[in-house]
Amino acid sequence: MNSTNRGANRAVILIAGLVLLVAGAAAVAVGAVPQFRDGWQQRAPEVQKTVTGWLYQTPLGDSGHSWLWIVAAAVALVVSVLLLVFILRQGRGHTRALLSDAPTDDGRTIVEASVAEQLLADGLSGRPELVSSHVSTYSVRGTSVLKVSVSCRRGVSPREAGRMVEQLLLALDALLGSEVPAVVQISGGFRVRTAGSTRLQ
Repeated sequence: MNSTNRGANRAVILIAGLVLLVAGAAAVAVGAVPQFRDGWQQRAPEVQKTVTGWLYQTPLGDSGHSWLWIVAAAVALVVSVLLLVFILRQGRGHTRALLSDAPTDDGRTIVEASVAEQLLADGLSGRPELVSSHVSTYSVRGTSVLKVSVSCRRGVSPREAGRMVEQLLLALDALLGSEVPAVVQISGGFRVRTAGSTRLQ
């Protein structure tokens, strides 16, 4: 439940990681391996001469400068803007307000999401059926939605875990006097496989 596409996240991380890996490996090779160092020292003048030739062949009018610098600056600006947008989109979707009544002459009632999150977290903590739990609140199309993520201990039925979470959500609705939309995620993993078994009574 995040406005940032998961595929885009992984693609950016993969590309950035590969670029840094290649650059780091090349720097280490040039500094530590004599063959690479000697080869770089021999080819560096040719590379510099080639780049200088490109700049001379692409003059920008009578300015004496190459228009390739403008292209490079534009590309860098576009990449910077895209990265900035990508960074600003991270974590979006979370909301602090769970319920908000319409304003009246007597004022307005707002229930913070932290209230429901803490109540549910307290209800889930210490339960022997669960290895871990996490509660967060997201804004989905203008509506606050609770997300309850739980990891079942080995030997615990996901249906029983779901029923337990549902009972807590119903109790929360009764306490708040309003039905709050919720998404329940029941998962397992390494911690579940290595945790001890338990039996529901």
